[in-house]
Amino acid sequence: MNAAEAIVRMLVETGVRHIFGLPGDTSMDFYDALYRHQDVLTHVLTRDERSAAFMADAYARVSGRLGVVESPSGGGATYVLPGIAEAHGSSSPLLSLTTDVPIAEEGRGVLTELDQESLFRPVTKWATRIKTSGSAPEVLRRALRMATAGRPGAVSVVMPADVLRGPVDEENVYGLPEALEAPSKRTRPDPEAITRAADLIAQARRPVIVAGGGVRISGAWDELTALAEACNIPVGTSINGKGSVPETSPISLGVVGGNGARPYANEVLAETDLAIFIGTRTDSVTTLNWTLPRPGGPTVIHIDVDPWQPGNNYPTVLGIVADAKLALRDLRDAVDLKDPKIAERRAWLDEIAARKDAYFAEAAAKAAATSRPIKPQRVFAALRRLLDPETVIVADPGTPTPFLSAEYPLARAGRWTVVPRAHGGLGFAIPAVVGAYFGAPGKRVVGLCGDGSFGMSCGELETISRLGLPITLIQFNNGSFGWIKELQHLYHGDRFLSVDFNPVDYAAIARGFGFRAEQVVDPEEVEPAIARALDSGQPAFVDIVSESPLTETPPVAAWQAAEAARQVAR
Repeated sequence: MNAAEAIVRMLVETGVRHIFGLPGDTSMDFYDALYRHQDVLTHVLTRDERSAAFMADAYARVSGRLGVVESPSGGGATYVLPGIAEAHGSSSPLLSLTTDVPIAEEGRGVLTELDQESLFRPVTKWATRIKTSGSAPEVLRRALRMATAGRPGAVSVVMPADVLRGPVDEENVYGLPEALEAPSKRTRPDPEAITRAADLIAQARRPVIVAGGGVRISGAWDELTALAEACNIPVGTSINGKGSVPETSPISLGVVGGNGARPYANEVLAETDLAIFIGTRTDSVTTLNWTLPRPGGPTVIHIDVDPWQPGNNYPTVLGIVADAKLALRDLRDAVDLKDPKIAERRAWLDEIAARKDAYFAEAAAKAAATSRPIKPQRVFAALRRLLDPETVIVADPGTPTPFLSAEYPLARAGRWTVVPRAHGGLGFAIPAVVGAYFGAPGKRVVGLCGDGSFGMSCGELETISRLGLPITLIQFNNGSFGWIKELQHLYHGDRFLSVDFNPVDYAAIARGFGFRAEQVVDPEEVEPAIARALDSGQPAFVDIVSESPLTETPPVAAWQAAEAARQVAR
């Protein structure tokens, strides 16, 4: 058995069933091994290495299992890098396998020679190169454990071509089924810390929980919902934490911070006397540039599996290093539900409910507008009516993200939304819907993209069409890099430079790739067009000519106001 065969067999024995990528000169032996396992391991051919990484990332986020991406040396390695960085920054369990030039020919100017270990090291938990064929099984098992244990992340394994051809001891070839799902190993919290946290929660007058992506990665939404509903604690989330609680529950505030937050949610966070961060990095967006909660204001509890996070950005009275699911389960059991302050919080939840109703009444009025170009709120009002609660929505980080965050409440907790929040790379949604489709078999998948992103990844329309995936893509066509144009409008006196595009018939391009496609310019046609796409049962594309700039839209206006205040303060 050679190392290529050993690596593929170990992936199969671990439970990997999908791998995303495309071939190159250095990949031939690896592909030969993949060929022999087609009956159990599906290779999804992509048109770009970055897209392959986005697919593997979305697969991991939706399924909770290891995502695997493979790419060739040289340009393939440099192209796949952005997707690996996004996955690692968002704590997705990802295994990157890149082939490389032969070790025996190092330093001789071989085509595509590159120091891949140094390339991937800054954006992974671990980056290594297999130096001997006999060590390949140990290296791969170590990579599997590192990708899925603790705080999950990306790992990079570089596979030189001559190493792949070398022999391996068959007795050393076995997979790690226990490393397929993340987190594969969980850390239980210190019981004394849980007792102290429970006391603080019981005594607080207006506690607020801020849940990040770590809650979803841990699969802790049931435990969080049980704790928050039993203790009458409102829950706000980061964008990646969306789905940590059902957003139709009275405890749900929705997304908080500076992108996609409803104004009342930020107001509630400003009023808290106990902020409980769970599975969040307390980054600049979620905290509105570290103004929410106000510095020096509330008592802070921070629970995170990463020991570097508690206390990193806020003075923390109690930092608990533990898996979110285990910590929340223990915390729910420890809180004294008979404390009178817990019952008193119901009045606060009723007040929050009234603010929430007022917000959605205003959003409904905007969604009913018949102005042209079309307001994004109208699209999301249609999606709320047309999509079932278990639809998986993949969104680009531009125009779709704030509206998905604020205007689309999730009726069920879980992994229903996928947004690239670590680095915000455009071009994410079109390829990522493929990974989401395979990661959530039997679920409807909808992608939301902008025309800026379309130009970066439209080649993957061929991938979707070739595979015959019944995916609907909805594009917000505002003829520009809308978010950047908005910044130039707000802070640079409308001095627009290099943000506008020529008119493009995007629907015709999508049809050329084999999609059912149409363009919508009439607001009254938004819902019927989306319904036709969803009902078609085939790859479908809806190009919606959308409002730009975004100044009057509440999810963005909240961010703009904070940014303006910050610049004035400077």
